[in-house]
Amino acid sequence: MMSPLWWVIALMVVLALAFFLWPMRRKATGSHLEQVRRRYLETNVVLFREHLAELEASRDAGRLSQSAFEQLKREQERALLQEERELATSKPTRGRALPGGRVLMLSAVVLLAGSIGWYEWRGASEDLHLAELQMAKSLQDREDRMNDRRVDPGLTWTLVEQIQKRLEDNPDSTQHLFLLALYSRELGHFDRAIEAYERILELEPKSPRIQAELAETLFIRDDNRIGSRARDLIKEALENDPQETTALGLAGIDAFGNQNFQDAIRYWQRALDQMDPRSGNAQAFQRGVERARSALAQRGETPEAQTDEPSAEASIEIPLRVRLGDEVDFDGDQWVFVFARAWQGSPMPLAITRFQANQLPSSIVLDDTMGMSPAASLSSVEEVELVARLSKDGDATPKPGDWQGLVGPISLDDVPENIELVIDEPVTE
Repeated sequence: MMSPLWWVIALMVVLALAFFLWPMRRKATGSHLEQVRRRYLETNVVLFREHLAELEASRDAGRLSQSAFEQLKREQERALLQEERELATSKPTRGRALPGGRVLMLSAVVLLAGSIGWYEWRGASEDLHLAELQMAKSLQDREDRMNDRRVDPGLTWTLVEQIQKRLEDNPDSTQHLFLLALYSRELGHFDRAIEAYERILELEPKSPRIQAELAETLFIRDDNRIGSRARDLIKEALENDPQETTALGLAGIDAFGNQNFQDAIRYWQRALDQMDPRSGNAQAFQRGVERARSALAQRGETPEAQTDEPSAEASIEIPLRVRLGDEVDFDGDQWVFVFARAWQGSPMPLAITRFQANQLPSSIVLDDTMGMSPAASLSSVEEVELVARLSKDGDATPKPGDWQGLVGPISLDDVPENIELVIDEPVTE
């Protein structure tokens, strides 16, 4: 059975053939032949007149007698009349101009058939079928949820079987391995999902997303407990990408389970800083932060515990004023991220805060209490670069369409009193 893709391709081939063959067919019709006849006859008449003029000139110059002139003139007239009769009695013939059209049509058919055969041989048609199954599953799942029905796992099983067939042909396809892990998790087959994730990590050992999702799958399989393997994966994911939200969420859960409530707040707040506050995940993280704050209060501690003597880490402060450039379009619901990072070093923020764009212009202070981890703080470097970014979608990761402003280097041994950070540069990549 032909897929919709092939029907579309076949239709396009037919249209292309019609585009070329229709003019060729017209050239072989009687109307075109009449035009040829007329032009040919006009040419013959012109030649007849030229020959007659030459004969008259020869006669007048004495090179040709009158009788010879009359004889040659009659021969020219008979020849002209004979050609006119032959043109008048000839019949239009169809198809004389079509051998090239037949070749074109045959070539198109062979090309289409060869393309289908090659496509089938290379297996891409199976990926097309897989994409169609994914679309059907998405539509069916949405319909089930809209009608308050239990999501039917039938299409998911079909997808898993199709993915496994594709992996038999290409066992190192990270795309198919990822889909296998995703749908196996959905079916509750966590061991198969873990095996797929582990295989991806063998092929891409530094992927923070896969590390985080594997840790999450282990967490779910082990009845919401974080074991040593999951803990190692979380640590590696955050080393590779300190903003990986799944890993931050799991790190917060691990810290909360070990009653390290301050660490749990820090991890979850870092994740919240990158999320749309209206999303379900953000609301879940916010509830976790509130629970951790409540647990600290029950122990008589505050979320930001203070000691009697100020620490060296809290002594560094960077006051600055942030504003938007005049040419920047924005709405009040967009988020602004302001952070300091090592000058010409790691892009990981050493201190970060965020607020909504409707609060601009705004005066803020960055200090070590805003660090993303104790090992990466303002106190760990000598010079920093200050960045303010207006995010179009609430994500701290820069994307085309965002706007930002940068200032640096700023020496932490002599921090200026009046630092102005203007968001006026478009993010292009």
